[in-house]
Amino acid sequence: MIGVIKKIGLFVVMLLCSYLFSPLAGELYDKVVRSVGGWIDFRPLIGLPAAFIFFLPLLFTAFGGLKKYWWIGILLLPAAAFEVYFDWAHIYFPIAIGLIGWLLGLGISRLLSRSQDV
Repeated sequence: MIGVIKKIGLFVVMLLCSYLFSPLAGELYDKVVRSVGGWIDFRPLIGLPAAFIFFLPLLFTAFGGLKKYWWIGILLLPAAAFEVYFDWAHIYFPIAIGLIGWLLGLGISRLLSRSQDV
């Protein structure tokens, strides 16, 4: 029961981080893809799924505990469906930031486990 509460807490933190960093992720997306332009600033909206895809593997890999990859897989389905449906031509971007988030989370997880062993 405590594990589920921890996962829900991580999910809430991940949603908050995704919301707060969505303009930055949208700016990065705009610099890489160069197709967001227009008179309305869509960068925060475009950056929300990108930030979600980055922070989900980062936080759940670093602090998820048991069945963290199951949670990552289930929670990534809506974001992956959104990216495939709306931006198939640039699918490399969410894959790359998801892998970067996972690698950073793996590094944090290994650092935390190493510090507990000492």
